[in-house]
Amino acid sequence: MNIVLRSYIYLHIAVFLFGFTGILGYVIDLPAITLVWWRSLLTWLMLLPYMFYTNGFKHITKRSFAIFAGIGCIVALHWISFYGSIKLANSSVAMICLATISVMTVFCDAWFNKKSILWKDALIGIAIIPGILLIIQNISTQYKLGFIVGLIAAAFSAIFATLNKKFVQSLHSISITWIELFAVWAFITLMLPFYYNINPEAKFLPNNSDLFYLIILSLFCTVISYVLVLKSLHHISAFSAMLTFNLETIYGIILSIVILHEHRQMNAWFYFGVLLILLSVFLHPYLNKARQKKSK
Repeated sequence: MNIVLRSYIYLHIAVFLFGFTGILGYVIDLPAITLVWWRSLLTWLMLLPYMFYTNGFKHITKRSFAIFAGIGCIVALHWISFYGSIKLANSSVAMICLATISVMTVFCDAWFNKKSILWKDALIGIAIIPGILLIIQNISTQYKLGFIVGLIAAAFSAIFATLNKKFVQSLHSISITWIELFAVWAFITLMLPFYYNINPEAKFLPNNSDLFYLIILSLFCTVISYVLVLKSLHHISAFSAMLTFNLETIYGIILSIVILHEHRQMNAWFYFGVLLILLSVFLHPYLNKARQKKSK
């Protein structure tokens, strides 16, 4: 098989697996913060043998550990917000919020790196607003808080993606991932006593089905999918990768409709708002590519 074609297959499998995260977050009967604690614990433990096998700890300095551990705390806030959105609303609502990440990243990149925002990027950012307004006006009151929390999750994701891009050259990607996942777990470990002091009746230990889904979430939707992404990015363009990553929202919403029957909870205007956001998100990389061609 052609290596480029194989890379595309790897990437689509990874993004398809990412699409299951919303469904798994919905079916796992744990509070969002506890779910993230278990997911991060299982994931960094699964990566530990690989870290020893590849001598991944060798080049980690105190400075790099501090930087990526700090970013890991932002990842923790993203995951808590994302799964909180699912618990407050549903998988479809949380997944469409993730579609705004690429647009938010443009603004975060300009802010952190002191760059001016190009008018085309600003236009795309404005273009998603009608879609957001359509969604928030056409979902039930009980889902509106979940939608807002989902947008907060997208903002945290844009922040840590921008910071990762800024510092990623200083360390191997697997080492970065392990540090960040360990930091997620450590950060939430410090938060849990306060959470359970306020919510003493909240569930902590997963039952058998929860543990089964947590292992799937950690192994297939985190470790394996991440390895597939790394393998694929060596042979395909950043433009193609961005377009494919945007499919995560589509996969997630389709899976939510098929498996969880969430279309019964939404009306046509919700999906029209989804369409407006997705059109804006998919238009963004095309505009970037056209701009790069003109600059050459």
